[in-house]
Amino acid sequence: MKKSTLIILYLSLFLLSACVQVIKPSANNYSQLSLSSVWDLPIKYPVGSTFSLSPKYVKGASLDSKDIDVIYQLYANAISEGLSQRGYRRVEHNASVDFYVGFGVALSKDLSDKNISDKFGVTPGLSENALFEKGSFLIYVEDAKSNQRVWRGAVQGFVQENFNSAERKERTEAVVKMILLQFFK
Repeated sequence: MKKSTLIILYLSLFLLSACVQVIKPSANNYSQLSLSSVWDLPIKYPVGSTFSLSPKYVKGASLDSKDIDVIYQLYANAISEGLSQRGYRRVEHNASVDFYVGFGVALSKDLSDKNISDKFGVTPGLSENALFEKGSFLIYVEDAKSNQRVWRGAVQGFVQENFNSAERKERTEAVVKMILLQFFK
């Protein structure tokens, strides 16, 4: 009898555990990114070209300004690092540059896919998920001489609120690297 009771107990535990779905954001959602980019002008910048960053902020964002500053600094650092690794040089915004890199970060409740599509023209189209809040990273390159947009890209993913600062930095660098690969093609 003890053996049959033990088997029934194991089967019961197995069935109960099969009914529970565990979602691990750091593992499953790392790959849940969607990106899109488009070239507006066929301009390629040679190694040694200079750039400056031009952050763009969403008016009325739901995050407080301290959080926004931290997030934008992470993206600014990742963009600068990604471009510098390819031989481009960052200079101050008021200095003479070859191109400007504009970028912005927004939650879906602050900037909808429709607004992104209407105003930016590129939407990766990541589906909504009731368990996670969607965020978007938008980036574009503008030629300094012509003031025309050369390239633009967008990445969408789910916000990882439980990430520590090192994980946020790593995720930001991965997102920026993914989209900049499209610019370097």
